[in-house]
Amino acid sequence: MVDLVLGANGQLGWYVCEGLLDAGRQVRGLVRTSPRGQDLARRGVETVLGDLTAPTGLGPRVFDGVDTLVVTANAVVPRSGDDPDALDAGVGRAVEEAVAAGVRRVVIASVPVTPVDRQVPFVQSRRALEERLRGLDVETVALRMPPYLECWLALVGSSIPLRGEPHATIGRPSSFLRTFRAGTATLVERRGLMLVPGSPAHRNAFVSVRDVARAMVEAVRRDAVTGLPHAEIEVAGPEVLTWQEVADVFGRLLGRRVRILSTPPRVYAAMAGVLGPVATVPARTMALNLLIASTETPWSPGGGGLVDPATMTTLDQFLTAKLALPEELPTVA
Repeated sequence: MVDLVLGANGQLGWYVCEGLLDAGRQVRGLVRTSPRGQDLARRGVETVLGDLTAPTGLGPRVFDGVDTLVVTANAVVPRSGDDPDALDAGVGRAVEEAVAAGVRRVVIASVPVTPVDRQVPFVQSRRALEERLRGLDVETVALRMPPYLECWLALVGSSIPLRGEPHATIGRPSSFLRTFRAGTATLVERRGLMLVPGSPAHRNAFVSVRDVARAMVEAVRRDAVTGLPHAEIEVAGPEVLTWQEVADVFGRLLGRRVRILSTPPRVYAAMAGVLGPVATVPARTMALNLLIASTETPWSPGGGGLVDPATMTTLDQFLTAKLALPEELPTVA
């Protein structure tokens, strides 16, 4: 039987494909264009072309023989020209197509429930997807994750987390993101300044994308994940840290003091509201910052029962490994 990964060329999707292959499973990856699937094909993934934004759906060939659907595709950082709403709608259509084709289990990468869910389009779309799955005759596992080290440590002003990441979400060809990072990409390492959404005292169980992928692979492999037909699992990282503690680790490894410049949630809420009618992608990005600025994920222990927390990547381990890599960043297609 086949495991189909939606978003296979993305950062999380790539590591999920690798993990499934290493577990000896047959893996199919959905990609939009042939060039994006070349690295996956060389690794041993069966690539299939399909555009999630196509209103006609993906078609039955994509789901032929598929036992488990893994959903990592999302509109958090859309590439230039992409319509986030169309992508969200396409993911929902793909799930329904998969269930109609006889898929046994759906595993999705999701986000925590928060008081600001209604203000964050990406969270709304994931919550709607979870609800949609509950109404379908299929076993579902929604893994809800705290902030990713590879993503949020880059967004607060560092390029160190992007080293050695040819599929980095934050490295995608997004015009808005590239404009933002033009002035902030190396603030931590060059100027000792970290741009934090919300309070420096907010605590999160930061998690590496690689560990998230391991959890998703386990959710695919296990005969029974929780014993429930529809399960939501919080997959925390191995340690709970404040943003100030994150800055201190950066500072110790870089040999300099790293100061925090924090922005209160109300600023992001206001910016999202102003930008919403005229600039969808920037507005959605401000809403994501509102999410991080307003909420905490001090979950413990890590791993969600799927990964041993003792084997998960700590912040110190993550940054130490990244600092050993070349500064030049890979180009993301």
